[in-house]
Amino acid sequence: MHPLTLLVLTALFLQAADPPRPPEPPGRRADLTGGKLFVPDGFTAPADGVELLLHLHGGTVAEKQLVRSGRTAVVVSVAIPGLSSVYTARFKDPKTFARILDETAAKLKELGVTAEPAKFRRVIVSSFSAGFGGVREMLKDPAAFARIDAIVMADSIYAGYAGDPARRRVDPQNMEGFLRFAREAAAGRKWFVLSHCQLQPDGYASTAETADYLIGQLGGQREPAGDAWPAEGLKLESRFHRGQFEAYGFAGTTGADHMRHLHGLWALLRRIDATD
Repeated sequence: MHPLTLLVLTALFLQAADPPRPPEPPGRRADLTGGKLFVPDGFTAPADGVELLLHLHGGTVAEKQLVRSGRTAVVVSVAIPGLSSVYTARFKDPKTFARILDETAAKLKELGVTAEPAKFRRVIVSSFSAGFGGVREMLKDPAAFARIDAIVMADSIYAGYAGDPARRRVDPQNMEGFLRFAREAAAGRKWFVLSHCQLQPDGYASTAETADYLIGQLGGQREPAGDAWPAEGLKLESRFHRGQFEAYGFAGTTGADHMRHLHGLWALLRRIDATD
């Protein structure tokens, strides 16, 4: 079995084996083309526009993560059964991203959240696991790249190897958009927050290796870290900050460790606008 297939099946098993989950957070929900909009209870659109979180992979778990993060925002969750290739296929057409924004703006007006089709003051794109395939495609489109203000990658950037896989050299072509966004974040023009565990797939670059690639391309080095992390079950081992680019390395080599990054997304979302 392909290692990423095993990873996905492990995640699905863990979700199925979870004890009964707490009720969904209160709010209004609406179907979009290929996604689900959630407006948290009590949300009021700020005068300067709505903050939108577009999350790829993990079902509607992002609703709880958004509420727990404390961000004043709405979320659109996109969940497609399969591996990263299904997200690549969905977002390969730049119209997909634009349509999500347009439909969300119209639906917020329809729900009475805004008087006119919503204007977005900030667009955050987050991803877990296989969702990175869609984010990578969005970053290839100049219009989408410009419109996205922040990306949050929860154990969610994989890549192929260039040349001999035994040399474990991350393929730069797979990382081009992420690296451009990292440079923008390091310069203070975007936000880029990522996390990774130590799970090592066979035959392609892990989330730890792709994080190392970005840090190296920025001319930086990790620093060891052992302080407490707010999300349950995640043991922080290393960090790197430059400008508004932040990378966090956590312990763990199992599917359960991988899943904790999805359920700890709220803590990564809090890093956007953090001043410490």
